[in-house]
Formats: sequence, structure tokens, C-alpha cells
Amino acid sequence: MTFTTKRSLIALLLSLVLVVSIFTVSVFAEGEATGTEVTTEVTTEAATEAATETETETTAESTTEKVDEKVIETRNTLIINGVIIGCIIAVAVALIIRFHKKLFEFLRTVKSELKKIVWTSKENTRKSFIVVAIVAVAVALALFLIDYSCDFVVGTLAGVFAK
Repeated sequence: MTFTTKRSLIALLLSLVLVVSIFTVSVFAEGEATGTEVTTEVTTEAATEAATETETETTAESTTEKVDEKVIETRNTLIINGVIIGCIIAVAVALIIRFHKKLFEFLRTVKSELKKIVWTSKENTRKSFIVVAIVAVAVALALFLIDYSCDFVVGTLAGVFAK
């Protein structure tokens, strides 16, 4: 393997690790946020219902059980997602290592083909956009009129037959 190939594989692996870490942090933060909300509810209920302590204790226990269930569910989800993403990364790295020559040849071909693309001018793009926007508005108005008229006819017939 050349230095460039190794560097590309390392960059790919690090980007995948970054994606996994961002996903894990967002899911974990979501789980903590739901747990915090439930704890706040317990505190509020305990403060407002000081007269009926047994009801508050029962509610607090059931809420605590719900929080524990959510924490366990969040951990299980993180573990399952981590295993799945880890397998995907392992397969991707194995495939890249196995077929790196064909992959880089394919990417070079794609790059050369992309250089052959002829882009339209700004004026042509602007005119095409205006045509598409006008047609989209016209179709939306036509669908609105059809829907409104059908609704009116069905409402009128329902009123006639309901009497």
C-alpha cells in the first residue's frame, strides 16, 4: 500500500468514528433529557401533594421505575446501534482493504468523467427555474380547485341526502 492509500483509509476510518461518536452522544443526551423531565415531574408532584404522602410515594416509585426502564432501554439501544455500526465499519474497512486498487481506479474514472461535464449558463438555469416554478404553482392551483370543488359537491350531496 502506498502512503496516500494508507492516509485515505485512516481518514475514512476516523470519519466513521466521528459519525458514530456524534450519533452516540445525541442518543445519550436524548435519554438524559427524558430522565430529567420525569425527575422534575416527581419533584413538582411531591411539592404540590404534600397532604397525601402515600399517593406521592406511589407516584414517585412508579415514575422512578419508568425512568429506570427508559435508562435501560436507552443503554440497550446504544449497545445495539454500536454493534451494528461497528459491523458496518468493519465490513467497509475490509472491503476497502481488499478492493482498494479497483476502488481507487473507479474513483479516478469518476473524477475524469466529472471534468467532462458541461454546465449550463446562469441565464439558462434562471429561465428553466422560472418555467418550473410557474408550472408547479399552476399544478398546485389546479389541484386546489379540483379538491375544493369535489369537497363542495360531496358536501352538497351529503346535505341533500341527509334530509
